[in-house]
Amino acid sequence: MKYIREAFICILTGTLVGLVVYGFFLHFNIAIYGWNLGLIFAPLSAGYVETILANRFIGENLGAISAFFLFIYTTFYSFILKNPTLGFNIITIGSIAVILQAAFPTAVNYILFSIGFGIISYFSGIFKKITHYVYNLILGYYEKYVLKEPHILDLERIEEKKSYEVPTFNEKESNERINSLDFYFMTSTDLITRKHENIGIFNTHVIIEKYKRLNLTPQEIEDKALYELKKGKDECLIKLSEEIKSAGGNGVIDLEIQYGLIGLGGDSFQINAIGIGVKLFS
Repeated sequence: MKYIREAFICILTGTLVGLVVYGFFLHFNIAIYGWNLGLIFAPLSAGYVETILANRFIGENLGAISAFFLFIYTTFYSFILKNPTLGFNIITIGSIAVILQAAFPTAVNYILFSIGFGIISYFSGIFKKITHYVYNLILGYYEKYVLKEPHILDLERIEEKKSYEVPTFNEKESNERINSLDFYFMTSTDLITRKHENIGIFNTHVIIEKYKRLNLTPQEIEDKALYELKKGKDECLIKLSEEIKSAGGNGVIDLEIQYGLIGLGGDSFQINAIGIGVKLFS
């Protein structure tokens, strides 16, 4: 209760100070182009006084709640009560923006400078051009002084990229390839009515190194990795069928395919095909 009482006093004091400041600006008509500066300084004063008192008596910031109250009051008084016919134009938009900036500086600054500037820079390509220039500059020094190789011009990298196409995985061809093995792949753990003989547990794996071609986009590298994983899955199943066939079987049950990362920093993919080899009788 003591904390609530002290917090209430801090908020109330800040709100009263904000109202006094707003009344002062209204009384002396301190304005620019008809726009009263109290709309800015009233919420700022309220939030400032509240924050000082809260830090001194409570030991923490309450979040300038009084500034929020002053924002609501000054907006209602100025734009609705005193001037209900004020239209929606560039002046009112600018006024509301400044009031929001005064009442919620952190949130508004984040929206303006982080989100807003980020959207503008994204569509204009400013950061892309800067990072592209810095990347080529660092790469040039690395190739010249570390690798002792001549720096590949950016135009050459673009031409090299144009000549490269990420292969598309052919699902139909993959299915036909697996089905032509004359081998049964089953995830079931038991064949129930089918007469069979268990041969043993078999495990095969395929290791695929991650693609690290620098002149490709992240999406192209991801597409290439997906293609290699699908292709590696087929190779793993073929290896499994060959091992079971060499042991006298013609099928696998309880089949499980696992994908994982191995190597330093996960620089390679490993695909495992595990199952119980069986010999099915007709």
